[in-house]
Amino acid sequence: MLGQLLDGRYQVLEILGGGGFGQAYLAQDTHRPGFPKCVVKHLKPVTRSPEFLETARRLFTSEAETLEQLGNHDQIPRLLAYFEDNQEFFLVQEFIEGHTLKAELFPNQPWTEDQVIQLLQQVLGILQFIHSHNVIHRDIKPDNIIRRQQDGKLVLIDFGAVKQVQTQLLTLLGRTGATIIIGTPGYMSTEQGQGRPRPNSDIYSLGIIGIQSLTGLHPINFEEDPDTGEISWQHQANVSSELASVLSKMVLHHFKQRYQSAAEVLQVLKHLDTKVGTQSLQPISSTQPPQASSQQNSIEYPPASALSPENYSRLETVLLEFVGPVASRLLKQIAASASNYEELISQLALHLRGNQQIDFKNKTMFLLEKPTLLQETTAQSEIKSNNLPSQESQLINDSFVHQCERELADLIGPIAKFLVQKAVKSSGQISRVEFVKILASQIPEPEKALQFKHRLLS
Repeated sequence: MLGQLLDGRYQVLEILGGGGFGQAYLAQDTHRPGFPKCVVKHLKPVTRSPEFLETARRLFTSEAETLEQLGNHDQIPRLLAYFEDNQEFFLVQEFIEGHTLKAELFPNQPWTEDQVIQLLQQVLGILQFIHSHNVIHRDIKPDNIIRRQQDGKLVLIDFGAVKQVQTQLLTLLGRTGATIIIGTPGYMSTEQGQGRPRPNSDIYSLGIIGIQSLTGLHPINFEEDPDTGEISWQHQANVSSELASVLSKMVLHHFKQRYQSAAEVLQVLKHLDTKVGTQSLQPISSTQPPQASSQQNSIEYPPASALSPENYSRLETVLLEFVGPVASRLLKQIAASASNYEELISQLALHLRGNQQIDFKNKTMFLLEKPTLLQETTAQSEIKSNNLPSQESQLINDSFVHQCERELADLIGPIAKFLVQKAVKSSGQISRVEFVKILASQIPEPEKALQFKHRLLS
């Protein structure tokens, strides 16, 4: 399949996986500017009989229509196309640039409660949406949750539409013994393993991921309470009783005893977030030895409050790579208490895992470079005036360019990145207002063009 052009348009770059009756490919769309990447799911029917093919076609179309509806959510890949070729069926979905949650889960390196709550809230929001469309994901696991590179949001992938069609077709053929169980051992509830998943089967799987992130243990290493048969994990985590109670209820063995909906869990977490978030984001400087504090103050770096808007934005972008959506709140809280740039970076690094701290500090070295007299004067004058530069005088930077890509993609799709990069190359250093006007001119619908300007310049 490598190099093959599917539907005269999608060129296969790589085989992602599969076997038996279905496969997945990484491909590029040769009909769009920049040849953007996409994911192609391929279903091969087990028989070519007319009746079977007609049933396969009907089921496949139904699944494609469901994926089309789900793609309206910002954190679910969009369905780009579906087609039939030589009595085989293909789905084309948006490719999400980023890394899987599996890459953030290291053995014996537990997350903070705040990070776990952020994870639960984001994925539960997606589950609430898909369950409202009568869809059960059936394979919630770290490999199927991607941290999107452009904004740090979590995206839920691999809805297993091809597998679901396979299961229904095999059942119609009377091959119930060969029915595919969709799910992954360790993350799969009992009822799902028996082929009878429910919406809160997805909640069970997410709860398992939450416990994994808090304990630093893989689910296969979880202990079982010999008396109740439930997962025994709280003694292996540094966790508040409130969050422990939520996670334990999410993963109860019997589905009737668990939370019945994602909305129900979100409501509980809404109150928990304020309490735990306040505790976990307390300034760390108060716990530092006086000697360390005085040594930091002896270094002549500007106070953290003198951080220029551009550097603040750059720092927030770097932090976003490591902690995700909590970056904005974490930076705001610590910047308010840190006495200088070096202390700010050190305190932020303490919220990262050990192997991430060095990488984070290397990426934020731009703050520790000795500022010139002009930079110091400019920073101080901005503080005194308490007035940020106007949009007309501010030049575009990497952070603003990425923001433009996100907002434009939300309005016109993946082609946005190509248009933004093209504008950057052709425009050079211009003001933000002029840059936004150039991009807005590329949006055919006047209402969307106006909406884009409002988002970036208001």
